[in-house]
Amino acid sequence: MLDLNTSLSKDSQHFLGNLRLYLIANGKNTDEIEEIMEELEVHLTEAESNDKSVEHIVGSSPKEYMEKISAEMPVDFMGSLKYIVMILFGAASYLIMDKALNGGIEFSFLELIGYPLAGLLSIAVYMISFRYMASHTISMVRQSVLLSTLGIISIALFASVMILSGTHGTPFVKLENTGNVVAVIAAISILIILSIWSRTWISIIIPILLFGPTLIMDNTHYQESVKVVLSSLITMLGILLYCGITLKKLKNVQS
Repeated sequence: MLDLNTSLSKDSQHFLGNLRLYLIANGKNTDEIEEIMEELEVHLTEAESNDKSVEHIVGSSPKEYMEKISAEMPVDFMGSLKYIVMILFGAASYLIMDKALNGGIEFSFLELIGYPLAGLLSIAVYMISFRYMASHTISMVRQSVLLSTLGIISIALFASVMILSGTHGTPFVKLENTGNVVAVIAAISILIILSIWSRTWISIIIPILLFGPTLIMDNTHYQESVKVVLSSLITMLGILLYCGITLKKLKNVQS
C-alpha cells in the first residue's frame, strides 16, 4: 500500500513548489491549484516508491508540463482581481500612514492616477518574473539579482510618481486633522484585515518596522542626522531579522 506520509525527494518538492508558483502567477484558482498539487503529489510518491524520478511523471521538460497544466485550467479573473485589490489597498495604507507622519495627508491628481498605475505595473512585472523563475532553472545568485531588480523597479515607479507630483502636481485632496485621524485608523484597519486574510504578520510587522523607529527617534534629543541613521539602521536590521526568522520557519516546515 502507498505510504503518503513518505517524504518526497528534493527534486519533486522543488517541482511542486515551482508549479504552484507558476499557476498562481498565471491567475489560476487557488482551490483548483491545491487539488492539482495533491493529485500530483500522489503520482510522484507512487513513482518514487517504485524508484522512478520526477521526469517519469512530468517528462524531460518541466516547463512544457507546467504550460500544459496551465492551459487546461481556466483563468480565475475574480480571484485574481481580489488579490490585486487587496495589494493596492495595502499599498495605499502604507502611503496614507507615511503622509500622515510627514506633514499630513494630501494627494495631487497625478498621485491619485499614478500610484495605482505604478502598483498595477509592479504586479504585472512580478507575475511575469515569477512565471519565468518557476519554469526555468536559475541559480540562487540570479534569483537574488532578479528579486532585487524587481524591488528596485517597484520603488522607482512609485518614486517617479512622487517626484513628478512634487514638481508638477498641486494638492487635489487634502485632509484636515480629523480626516487624517480617520484615514490612519482606516489604513491600520486594512493592514490588520490583510494580516488576518493572509494568515501572516507581515502586513503589521513591516509598517511597525518602517514607521516605528522614526516615531521613537522623533521623541529623542539626538541631532537630525543621527535620528535618520539610527531609525534607518533599526528598520533595516528589523527587516533582516524578520526575513531570517521567516526563512527558518519555512525550512523547519519543509524539513
